[in-house]
Amino acid sequence: MILMKKKETNHEEGKIFAYVYTLDDDHFQLQKDAFDLFNEKIGYSVDHDTLVREFHHAFLHENALNPMIYPSLRKMETEIISMTAAMLNGSREAVGFLTSGGTESNMMAVKTYRDRARKLWPHIKKPNIVTPITIHPTIDKAAHYFGLEVIHIPIGPDFRADVKALEKTINSNTIMIAASAPQFCHGVVDPIGQISDIALRRGLPFHIDACFGGFMLPWVEKLGYPVPPFDFRCLGVTSVSADIHKYGYGTKGSSVILYRNSEFRKFQIYTYAQWPGGLYGSPSMAGTRPGGNIAASWVSMKALGEDGYMRKAKELMEATTKLKSGIKNIQGLCILGEPHMTAFAIGSCDPDINMQAVADVMEQRGWKMERNMNPDSIHFSILPHHVGVVEELLEVLKSSAQEVKENKSLAKKGTAAMYGMMATIPDKAIINDFIAEFFSEIYKSK
Repeated sequence: MILMKKKETNHEEGKIFAYVYTLDDDHFQLQKDAFDLFNEKIGYSVDHDTLVREFHHAFLHENALNPMIYPSLRKMETEIISMTAAMLNGSREAVGFLTSGGTESNMMAVKTYRDRARKLWPHIKKPNIVTPITIHPTIDKAAHYFGLEVIHIPIGPDFRADVKALEKTINSNTIMIAASAPQFCHGVVDPIGQISDIALRRGLPFHIDACFGGFMLPWVEKLGYPVPPFDFRCLGVTSVSADIHKYGYGTKGSSVILYRNSEFRKFQIYTYAQWPGGLYGSPSMAGTRPGGNIAASWVSMKALGEDGYMRKAKELMEATTKLKSGIKNIQGLCILGEPHMTAFAIGSCDPDINMQAVADVMEQRGWKMERNMNPDSIHFSILPHHVGVVEELLEVLKSSAQEVKENKSLAKKGTAAMYGMMATIPDKAIINDFIAEFFSEIYKSK
C-alpha cells in the first residue's frame, strides 16, 4: 500500500486541483471513527476486518473519477476485475468495471444492452427484457429509469424460471434476457444453461444477476455441492454482476459488472467531448467513485484468496445444512425448492401456520426477519454471524411456529395482517402508492 501511494500525485502538496477537498487531520480522523463505528465487523474475521478498514482509510478521500490521477486505484480495479472474471470462468477477453453495488451493476447491464440495441436494432421502438418474476427488482428499476418494458415469466414448482414460457415470451422487441444465480427469494439458481442456449439461438444478450451468489457459488461448487452452471461457461451468458460487499467480504458500496468481452462493455461507457471543462468520460452511473471501497475490495480479495473463500464457504454451508436439516424436523414447516447455496426460504405445509405471523413472533423475540410472498415464506441468508446461533435459531423458529399454530388470531395482527390485506388488493398501483408514502414518512426530519 505504501509503495502504491508513493506513485500518486500528492494532493497534500497542493499539486491537484480537484477530486480531494479536505486536509484537516482531526476531521479526517472523525470520519474514520464514524466509519469504524458502523463497520465494526465486515464479516470474515477480526484480522481481515482490520486489514480491510486500514486500506479503506488509506484511500478514504481518493476519487476514481479520473483514472489518470490515481494509477494505484486503476491498477487495483483492473486486478479486481481480472480476479472476479477468473472466479466466474471468464476468458482473457472478459472485462468489466466496479460499481457502488448490485443495483448499479444490474442497471449498467440494462443500460448497456439498451444502447447496444439502439445501434444494432434501431427499428425497435419499444424494447423489452424477458426475465423470471423472481429477478431482483433492480432490473425493473433499471427498465423504469431507461425506458424499457419488463415481461416477467413464471417460475415452475421448483421455483426456477420456466424455460418454455421464457422462449415463448421472447418477441421481436426483446433486447435482452436476465436470470438469477441464485434468485434471492428462495436461493435457487435459474436453469441458466438452458436459457443460455435460447439466448445463443435468438442472438440476444443474456445477463446473470449473481450479485448475491457470485462470491459464494464458485466455492460451493468446488466443495462438491450440486451447483448448476451459471457463469461464463454457459456460452450464451454475456454479462454477470457480483457483489464484493456480500460474500466477497469487502466494504459496503462494492460490486462488479463483468462482460464477456469489450464489444459489450463499450456500450456501458458514457462520453461527452463538448464540455468547456474538458473531455468527459464515465464508466458507470456514478461520477465520483470512492477510492476507499476500491482499495478495501482489492485487499479483501488478495488477502483471502481461494483458500480463504473456500474456508468460509465450507463453514457457512455446514451451518446452512444443519439449519435446513433442523427445519425439516419442525412439524408444519418445509424448505421451498432445492436451494443451491447459503440461502433458502421456509414455507408452511400446515394451513394453521401463517408464515408472516411466524415472522412477527420472531421479531417480537428480537430477530429481524426477511419476508417473501407468493407464497408467504421466511427468507434466511446464512452469514458468518449465524454460525454460532444455529441451535438457538432452530429453537426460536420451532416455538414461534407452535405459538402461531395455537393462536390463529396472530395471522390477523401486525405485519401478517398487512401482507394478508395486500394480497386481496387487485390494483397493485395502490400498494405502490402506499410504499412510496411509507418511505416519505420515515425519512422526514424529526
